[in-house]
Amino acid sequence: MNKKAQAQIGLGVIMVTFIAILVGVILFQAIAQEAGKATTSSVYNTTSGSAAITCPADTITIDLEGQELLSTPLVRNASGDLVIQSGNYTIDEGVSTTTGVKTIRYTAIGSEFAGNTLNISYNYGRDGYIDNSGGRAMAGLIAIFFALAVAVIALTPTLRSGVLNMMGK
Repeated sequence: MNKKAQAQIGLGVIMVTFIAILVGVILFQAIAQEAGKATTSSVYNTTSGSAAITCPADTITIDLEGQELLSTPLVRNASGDLVIQSGNYTIDEGVSTTTGVKTIRYTAIGSEFAGNTLNISYNYGRDGYIDNSGGRAMAGLIAIFFALAVAVIALTPTLRSGVLNMMGK
């Protein structure tokens, strides 16, 4: 037999396997990060920072942060001692007039608080958030099955070579 040819084939299989595993691990990291972003919610709270908004005039809309509104918003004045009643505003999901993307929007009703600084708190899904619970579960499964595929690619040459048979198993 040609031992050099067998060694080259073995080396080729090792190189292809190494490259496939390396690419798989890199892609797995990107897939897992994006799945995490698309399935986790965040908290918007302007009371803890300098992101307070100025209440607009009647029927004027302001785009807020996020794509999916996941909780009931709480709106307070700048000092935090007065909760603004929901009859003075609406906070809902809609298409932004500035970006053309689905976003959370604040719309003033009446002019009682126009020009006042407001602090808003709510839970939201970031841009790209998967609003369907089944879709969020599938996003996690995609990462798991991709990791299993990389593991199979790594183990296949080992199992085919008969290394386990040489070890007595």
